[in-house]
Amino acid sequence: MSERFPEGALAALRPLFKPKSVAVIGASGTRGKQGNTAVRYMLKSGFAGNFYPINPGGGEIEGVRAYKSLDEVPETIDTALMVIPAAMTAGSLKECVAHGMKSMVIGSVGYAEMGTDEGRALQAEVVKIAKAGNLRLVGPNTNGIFNATDRVPLGYSSAYGHDLTPGPVSVAAHSGALFNSLAPRLLEQRAGLGKFVPLGNEADLSMLDFLEYFIEDPDTGIIGLIIEGISDGNRFRALADQARAAGKPIVALKLGRSKAGQGATQAHSSRLAGSARAFDAIFREYGIAQVPTVEALAGACGVLLGTKVRVANTKLVSVTTTGGGASMMADFAEKYDIPLAGNPDGSWGGKVAEYIATIKDAGMVRNPTDTGVIGGQQNMTPLFEAQEADGWIGPTMVFTHPLPNLKQSHVVADYLIGRAQRTGSPVVVVAPDGLVPELRDRYAENNLPFFRDVTTAFDSFQAYYATMPRTKQAPDPVPAAVKDLGAKLATKAAFLSETESAAILKAAGVPMVESKTVTSAAEATSAAKTTGYPVVLKALAPDVAHKAAAGFVMAGLNDEGALTKAYATMDERIAKAGFKRADVQVILQPMMAAKAEIILGVSNEDPLGHFLVAGLGGIYTEILDEVLLLPIPVARATIREGLAGSKLGRLVQHIGGDAALDQVTSALGALQALIQAHGDKIESIDVNPLLVGEKSCIAVDALIVPKQK
Repeated sequence: MSERFPEGALAALRPLFKPKSVAVIGASGTRGKQGNTAVRYMLKSGFAGNFYPINPGGGEIEGVRAYKSLDEVPETIDTALMVIPAAMTAGSLKECVAHGMKSMVIGSVGYAEMGTDEGRALQAEVVKIAKAGNLRLVGPNTNGIFNATDRVPLGYSSAYGHDLTPGPVSVAAHSGALFNSLAPRLLEQRAGLGKFVPLGNEADLSMLDFLEYFIEDPDTGIIGLIIEGISDGNRFRALADQARAAGKPIVALKLGRSKAGQGATQAHSSRLAGSARAFDAIFREYGIAQVPTVEALAGACGVLLGTKVRVANTKLVSVTTTGGGASMMADFAEKYDIPLAGNPDGSWGGKVAEYIATIKDAGMVRNPTDTGVIGGQQNMTPLFEAQEADGWIGPTMVFTHPLPNLKQSHVVADYLIGRAQRTGSPVVVVAPDGLVPELRDRYAENNLPFFRDVTTAFDSFQAYYATMPRTKQAPDPVPAAVKDLGAKLATKAAFLSETESAAILKAAGVPMVESKTVTSAAEATSAAKTTGYPVVLKALAPDVAHKAAAGFVMAGLNDEGALTKAYATMDERIAKAGFKRADVQVILQPMMAAKAEIILGVSNEDPLGHFLVAGLGGIYTEILDEVLLLPIPVARATIREGLAGSKLGRLVQHIGGDAALDQVTSALGALQALIQAHGDKIESIDVNPLLVGEKSCIAVDALIVPKQK
C-alpha cells in the first residue's frame, strides 16, 4: 500500500487492467481513422467482457451496434479509450464521470505537450474533472493501453492488432511508438508482452503508478521501463527496492542521455553529475538493469526469463564452434567486465583438467572453448558436467554458425539445453549467420535466448549481473555533531564563503586545511611564520564563487617578500573588481604538497535527489570528466567499493594505499551525513580540490550552495 494508492495499486487500477466493460468514445466507421482501428482491434481480441463503440450517429461499426451516447449503454463502463478532438474532451469526460466510469485513456493530442497556454489550461481542466469524479486517466497524448493478459488491446497503434500472446513482461514507456519495435522482439525471445502502457503526458497516472501496479500484479514477472524522466526520485527508489524484494527484475532503457540543458551552476559537482549519470547511479545501486536499445531491452527480458536460479558462482562459461569466435567472445567479456570461469589465464583445473586429459588429441582447451580442440560437439556434455562438478554452474554464452548438417546443429542444441536444465543459469546463443526456424524454435521453447549480433547479446546479458540479489546495507548513522549544524546552514545567500563552508565541513568530518584571516601584509607575514612557507593568499569577495577565475587566488608564495608583494597586488585586484576592501575577507593558507587533486561533492539532481560526486580535480575536473556518482543514502562499504572500482579510486590507492582510500571514503561519508541531516537546506557542495598525498588527504577549498526556497 502507498500514499498514492491506499487500497493498493492492484485494486485502484483494476477497472483499467481488468475491465468487465470497455468503450471507444469516438468510434468511427471509416477505415484508417483511429476510432475505427481501435474498434477493430478490440473486436479481434476476444475480450471476454462487453464492448461498446460510442458514436453520435449510432448505427453499426464493423458489424456491431454503435451507441449514440453513454445514456444508451445498459451498464456502467469500467474503462474507455477517448479518440475525439481535444476541445471536446472536457465535456465528454464530464459525461463519463456522471455515468460512474472509473478509468479513461485519452488518445487525442492538443494538451500540455503543445507548449501553449491553451494546451496547458485544457489539460488542467481535464485533470480537475477527472479528480473530482474519482476517475483515473492515462495520457492524454497516448496511443492506448495494451493488455494481452486480459485481452484488452485498447488503442490504435499497429502492433495492438497483432495476435495476443500473453507473457510475463510488462512495460511502461515514455515513447509509445517504441511498442511496435519491442513487441515482435519479445515474441522472438518467447518473452511475451503482457502489458504495455504508453504514458503520454502523465496528467494523472505516471510511470511510477504503473511500476507500483506491475510489482503487485501476479501476471507480471519482469518489468520494463522506457524512461525520459521521473517525477519523484524517493518513490522510484522505494519501488525499486520493492520490486527486488518481490523478485521482479526491472530493465530500463533511458532516453535522452545528452548533456544538453545541463546549464551553468555554481558548483563543479553539479556540472559533473548530470541527469544521465544520476540515473546510472540509481540503476546501479538499486539493481536495475540498464540497456541502450529496444533490441537489448527485449534481449535482457529473454535472458532473465532463462534464469531459473541464482547461483553464487556467476563466472561465465563460453563455448564456440570456431576459433575466431572464441577470441571474440573473450574480447567482449573483457570489454563488458564479465568474469570468465576457469583459471586467470583461461586454462582449467580440477575435474575439468582431468576430463580434458582423457580426450585423445585434445588441443589447448581454454575458456572460451572452441569445440574443435576437444574433438567435436559430442564431448561438450561431459566437459560441461566436469565444469559443474567443479562448481562452474553460472551462465553460458555460445557463439555458433551453421554446421554442415542440421543433425550436428541439434547436437549442439542438446548439450546447451541440457546445461540450462541442470544448472538453471541462463544459456545465451549468438549466431550472426542466423539459425533455421526449427532450431530457433527449439531454443526459444527451452528459454535459451538467441541473438544475431554479439553487441546486443552482451548488452542484454549484462541484465543477469545487474539484477543479482544482494543484501542492502544501511548507511552509517548521522553523528550528533552533524545534526547540530543546521543553524549554520540557514541562510539566504547564494553560497557560503570558503571559510563558512570549510567550518561546516570540518565539523562534519571532512579534513580541511587551516585558514587564517589577515587584514594587512604585516598580519599575513606574521601568520606565515606560523604556517611556514610556501603559502596561498585568497580573497573571498561577495558573489564570487570561483575565486581563481576572478584572479583572487595567489599560490606559491615562498617568502616574506613574495607574500608582501602578493598582498598589495590582491588589494589592487579587489579595488579593480569594484569591491570595497572592508567587504572582502582575505585568508592565508599553507600550500600543501600533493600527488593528485580530486574533487568531492554533492549534487542535487531534481527530482532524483542528492548524489555523492567524486572526480579528478584541479584543471582536469571537467576536461577529463572522470566521475563517480552514488545516490544518497548509501552504505559506507558501497562508497568504498565504488571508489575502489573506479579509475579515480585506483589513482588514490596507487598514491596513498588503502589508508588514502579510507580517508576519501570517510570524507564522502561526512558529506552524506550532512545531506541526511540537512538535505532540505543544501543544493550542492564542492570540496575542490582534495589533495591526495602519500600519507594524508586534505581539502584546501570548499563551497556550499544552499537551497533557495
